[in-house]
Amino acid sequence: MFEKGGIIVSRIGLIGDNSVQYIDKLLEIWEKGNCAVLIDWRIPYKTALELINEAGVTECFVEKKWYEKFHETDYKFETNNVLFIVYCNTNSNVMLLPIDYYRRFIPDYSDNAAVILYSSGTTGNSKGIILSHFAINTNADAIIDYMKPSNNDCIFIVKAISHASTLVGEFLVALKCKIKLLISPTFITPRSVFKNINEFKVTILCLNPTLLNLYYNYYIKSRIALSTLKTIYVSGSILSETLYNKIKLLNGINVYNVYGLSEAGPRVTAQRFDCSKTNSVGKCILGVKVLIMTKEGTLKKSHIPGGVFISSPSIFSGYVNTNNNHKFFGNWLNSGDLGYFNNDDELVIIGRQDNMIVNMGHNIFPETIEQVIINSGLVDECVVYLRKIQNEKEEVYQLACKYTACKEVSYIEFVKACKLYLADYEIPKSYVYVDRLLKSPNGKIYRNNIEG
Repeated sequence: MFEKGGIIVSRIGLIGDNSVQYIDKLLEIWEKGNCAVLIDWRIPYKTALELINEAGVTECFVEKKWYEKFHETDYKFETNNVLFIVYCNTNSNVMLLPIDYYRRFIPDYSDNAAVILYSSGTTGNSKGIILSHFAINTNADAIIDYMKPSNNDCIFIVKAISHASTLVGEFLVALKCKIKLLISPTFITPRSVFKNINEFKVTILCLNPTLLNLYYNYYIKSRIALSTLKTIYVSGSILSETLYNKIKLLNGINVYNVYGLSEAGPRVTAQRFDCSKTNSVGKCILGVKVLIMTKEGTLKKSHIPGGVFISSPSIFSGYVNTNNNHKFFGNWLNSGDLGYFNNDDELVIIGRQDNMIVNMGHNIFPETIEQVIINSGLVDECVVYLRKIQNEKEEVYQLACKYTACKEVSYIEFVKACKLYLADYEIPKSYVYVDRLLKSPNGKIYRNNIEG
């Protein structure tokens, strides 16, 4: 139990795949004035239980298939007498949210905790992010302000509702605007996605770059007509210039980059019809301001990269069991991202501050190198890192790259492509061909233990 302003709020866990039953439990938690602790059902069982304990969960709704598989494991973990309440997903197919659920939702602008989200970052370290009802409802209102959905729109959820961008930018937007919401399990084939887009006349789709690339490749091969789909919003990680240039050629479909982070409620900036000529993440949404500056507070001039600092009415209330003072400079939230404003005053994100690598005495941002390699057309995906090399005298480190592609690429081809845009110290010295890169549930490549 947690008290705020004289109100006792219980933290109730929720673990399960996207479904109407999952939404039913989420709304039930809110209707009783409690805080929903949303745990992605795809993370390891032991990790899920550790997060439940950390958040001080007293009860936890769990989908039957997750609960049964958990009991098949050998994990013996103390859960501090958490009461697990099993619910059944009676329909594992794609389906529209029934009208009764819209009636049950009542917008709440109080400061009481609404959700605790454990976002899966690129480092693999999860922090419980506490968002108030005011934060998520205000952020959803700002998203509606630039989305401008109509009564004829239909949003298709294909990403996990347990993530901030889906919860606020799709689920709450649909409930507030009372527009059709199509719900899909998180594991669904591109063929099924396209079939349901046409069957249910979907108009809005929100994707991360990994899913966008998957669906785009299927679309090119199948040439299925998508007569109703009019808008795709892309978020979650940096969209490569190669994929950006491809999707801009889609006839009749507007593709917009948006940017945010869970700590900001989550949405910060978005492209609109009048600002989508470059691969930026657009302009600030309603009520939000962004500054580019150093950690010490020195403002950066336009076009000069620096830390992205955010002022928003939807800033999070804090972390679970972790001090959040390091995230702020005065009232400005340090996003941890690096970016700059372009000639059109649109924000461009170039990478993460904590991903910086020191190589040969130079500061290197791996995302910049990865974009060059991906834009060369030689690979599908890649990750750049420092590889430990053991020689006779000492341990040394060498810049390396792991990549996925339809076939192995020669070292000479890589160097030839990189020399056009990168300094010598930025060019990886070795390239490792792999079947896949390890990713978080929301599609971000893990950067810890890359060599493992």
